[in-house]
Order: sequence, then C-alpha cells, then structure tokens
Amino acid sequence: MFALTLLNSLEGFFFGSGKAHVVTGVALIILAGLAIALWRMDRRLSRLEAESKESHR
Repeated sequence: MFALTLLNSLEGFFFGSGKAHVVTGVALIILAGLAIALWRMDRRLSRLEAESKESHR
C-alpha cells in the first residue's frame, strides 16, 4: 500500500511540475536511438552474411 502512495505522489509531482512531458520525450528519444542502432546493425550483419556466402562459393 505504501508503494502505491509513493507512486501516486511521484506521479503527481511529475505532472504537477510539468516534467512528465520531459521524461516521456527523453524516453522516446532513447527508444528511437536504440531502434535506429538495431536497424543499422541488422543491415551490416545482412551485408556481412551475403559477403560470407559469396566467398564460400
């Protein structure tokens, strides 16, 4: 029950001070960065796999 009270007060603090949008924005930027990094890594690995298959023929 204490955790629920703490969560509500923390949530109230973020929304009351206008920081909820900042936290959401930072989280979205981090997730977008991770998605782009994974996409680039997938492209590089696909290219390396194709080169590896060509060299083994």
